[in-house]
Amino acid sequence: MHSHLTRHVFRQIVYSAIYSEPLCWCRLVPSGRQRAPKCFPSPAVPARTLFGFSRQPTRKPKPPDFDPGLKEMLQLGQALAKHERPPPRSTMIHAFTSFVLDKQENDRVAVEDSQIGLLLTTFRYLQDTQDEGGGLGLSVGEMVNAMSLLSGPAVRRATEATNTVLLANSLFDVVNREEDMAGQYRYQGLNALIEILASKKRPLEARDLLEEHWKEDSSSTDRRQWINVVLGFAKVDEQEQMIRTIETMKGHGISFDSQAHQYIVEFYASNKNVEMTKRWYEYGVASGLKPTQRIIGRVLQVCIYNNELEWGEPLLRSLVDDYSSNPRDGKAYWKLILQWAAAKGKSVEELDRLLNVMVQKSREQGLDVQPDIVLINSLISFAAFKNDAYTAERYLTLGRKWGLEPDSKTLLLQLQYRISSGDLDGAKAAYDELKGRELETDADLKFINKLIVALCGQNPIKYDVIMELVDDLNERKARLSPDTVSALAMVHLRRGELHDLIDLLNTHVYRFEANKRLSICNELIQFCFDGSVLTAKVWDAYNIIRQTFREMDLGTRTKMMCEFFERGRSDMATHVFGHIRHLDSPDIKPTIDTYVLVFEGIAKAADAESLALVHNMLKLDATVEPDTRLYNGLMLAYTGCGDPRQALLFWDDVVHSREGPTYSSIQIALRACKEAPFGERQARDIWSRLKRFDIRVTREIYAAYVGALAGQALFDECTELIDNAEKEAGLTPDVLM
Repeated sequence: MHSHLTRHVFRQIVYSAIYSEPLCWCRLVPSGRQRAPKCFPSPAVPARTLFGFSRQPTRKPKPPDFDPGLKEMLQLGQALAKHERPPPRSTMIHAFTSFVLDKQENDRVAVEDSQIGLLLTTFRYLQDTQDEGGGLGLSVGEMVNAMSLLSGPAVRRATEATNTVLLANSLFDVVNREEDMAGQYRYQGLNALIEILASKKRPLEARDLLEEHWKEDSSSTDRRQWINVVLGFAKVDEQEQMIRTIETMKGHGISFDSQAHQYIVEFYASNKNVEMTKRWYEYGVASGLKPTQRIIGRVLQVCIYNNELEWGEPLLRSLVDDYSSNPRDGKAYWKLILQWAAAKGKSVEELDRLLNVMVQKSREQGLDVQPDIVLINSLISFAAFKNDAYTAERYLTLGRKWGLEPDSKTLLLQLQYRISSGDLDGAKAAYDELKGRELETDADLKFINKLIVALCGQNPIKYDVIMELVDDLNERKARLSPDTVSALAMVHLRRGELHDLIDLLNTHVYRFEANKRLSICNELIQFCFDGSVLTAKVWDAYNIIRQTFREMDLGTRTKMMCEFFERGRSDMATHVFGHIRHLDSPDIKPTIDTYVLVFEGIAKAADAESLALVHNMLKLDATVEPDTRLYNGLMLAYTGCGDPRQALLFWDDVVHSREGPTYSSIQIALRACKEAPFGERQARDIWSRLKRFDIRVTREIYAAYVGALAGQALFDECTELIDNAEKEAGLTPDVLM
């Protein structure tokens, strides 16, 4: 009668059932026979305590938090990659439109490159599966909305341009073919496509498209698109093409005016390109344009913050002359004059005297102009840029001397420079005061994230303070940065707060780009490689990592497996190997190198149970073709687990293989002969073959042969071999022999 147990075990191995069990958080206690932890289902009815009250229910991990439509698009991508049945078409239409609508309503949150790739995959799927005459399932307005999203600020921050351009072109091709499309939709779609091409380093395509439609109908595109094309060439540093585009504009009757000049100068100034800012400022002046006050102020800001004071001196003089002739606009100049004086090294006292002079002068001209907090903030901002917290605090005191109380911008700057200077208690105080103020934007989120990261790096950490900041952000439904998630994850991990760690990762990591997810994953993995961390904590961390970061590559998983071998937990290492074996991704399947490593680890641990399990997996793995290295690993494993006879059977496979044995194979086989019953017969056969084929005998092989005979108690023969070592193989006897 066949064994039902064997059949059951065989089926488990085939379907990798033993590696698909749910995550277990129980602590591991090493025993005489090391086994991986098992998960037992909790009772259906909670047990009652002595006083009749139920125990507190088990906390369930928070499910992954996806943007609207993102989960369905991920499922579609996985289904197409595995050639499985995709979600229903209606589901994907709703996923596409809901994702676009959500991102348009929350345009402060960047759309990641991978999310744009999912949008592209979904749109192509809808194109490929549409019925004849049935339409795409998306209205023209919905497709134009998607193009508006791609040209908006949420996507503009994305670094990779390929998917954005492909999706924009695909959308416009469909929109442009619609015969009953309203003219406004075509106008919006065309302008969005030109802006996308220009901003994503495709300015030549953008210019060709713009010229083509401008010649047909100049009203079909926005005049501002010419400036977008010029700025597109600026992004790729094509100065000649910028000039050529400006000349083309003039040929079409569009003048290069002060507004266009301002856009270009501000582009280079915002990118901190000092030389190009100066060059294009001078280009506008040479073209006969009178620089606006905004342009002069922007250029002076570049000079102040980049120590180009000598070049900017004439501009400042013209500004002062303009101020003298037009005192009613005085405050617009005070900020630049004071910042310039600060950049020249003037002290706080000298700036105070300068303020008094300017106030007195305004009174003499019949005006009552007083400093305001905006002026003080400009000085604090410059000190923060210089990482000079002491001077920034003195500027704050200067403002109070003039009766100016800090506003939300002041506190934001204070938060910034105190974090940079390491004054975390002061930064927390500034944050507490800032909480009661209203901000027009989420400008404080960047610095609050930095404060959390800095607090997580303290030793000892102020856990309550950190959690207070995190709770405040959660109440605002604000997203944490990847660095913040990584720092908080390490805090929860070190404190053993596994459920908090899972909730944190499930809430945030699925929104991040692949490289940002990888940085968080690597930080958690480094925790696992810390030898001072208990093995039980490493096992918990590994299980969280493997379930959250399924894209973790084979090399990292293999290192994790080897880490458990080094910790003396071959059972855990075997489970890690089983998880690799169970993955669907072809890029993360075990290779021969992986099998060799696991067999070597099992050999050192002498874990026969794990050996049988892994060997059965190998037999069922159609992607691996055994070679000499793999047979070497099997020989090592079976010898180490006390079955040298089985090891020598693999020696026969090596001998009869096309590749043949290596020196390592011979040495391993002789070691098996040492342990096997009557192993001297096999050892002598190997030795005779070496002699017959005139193969050079190394010191290691000679010592292994002596050891094989010694293991069979043939000491006289061993003595003779050692005495004749120099004659037989040209080797001097040593301790190894």
